[in-house]
Amino acid sequence: MYLDSEGLVTVGCGTLLATAESASALPFLHKGNNQPASKLEVEAAWRALFIGHQEQKSAAPHKKHTAAHYENDSDLRITQATANTLLDAHLDSDHLHLKLIYPKFDDFPDDAKLALFDMIYNLGAGRSKTRHHRAAGLMAYSTMNHAINSGDWAKAAKCCFRHGIQAERNKVTAALFERCAQAQKGRSV
Repeated sequence: MYLDSEGLVTVGCGTLLATAESASALPFLHKGNNQPASKLEVEAAWRALFIGHQEQKSAAPHKKHTAAHYENDSDLRITQATANTLLDAHLDSDHLHLKLIYPKFDDFPDDAKLALFDMIYNLGAGRSKTRHHRAAGLMAYSTMNHAINSGDWAKAAKCCFRHGIQAERNKVTAALFERCAQAQKGRSV
């Protein structure tokens, strides 16, 4: 378990463990002997880690800890197979949400799909703006979402900036949309 850049307890490839109870539902093992950890051991490890969540969340981007920082905080681990299962489930769920947000998602260029999978994995699907709530997650990118649903990849590239992630990751996402725009120009000439 580790704290992500927002100070949320996480495991594997970004699987949120929102509560100690949700963590204890996973098959954690002790690193030294591969013996199953008890529910109480997992919950205690989660709580010990969560104590630092506010410090991690409020840290400047260059001061945030990576997952490796937390490696010695506990001897509890999940197997690679469990990490893969969690990742597959997350990607399947993200794919369903992407198809709801973008009805033609499965017909998009591969670069656009890759960019959007990265964004939804990082942001979550979120929700649309209502009278009582601000939009959240990928749904908060209404200008970009409209551009994408209209096939305007160049505009999507200009509207895909995310706060709180590495600058390079934003550049890669924008470049993926820009490649779609270039390919689209090449087809229309």
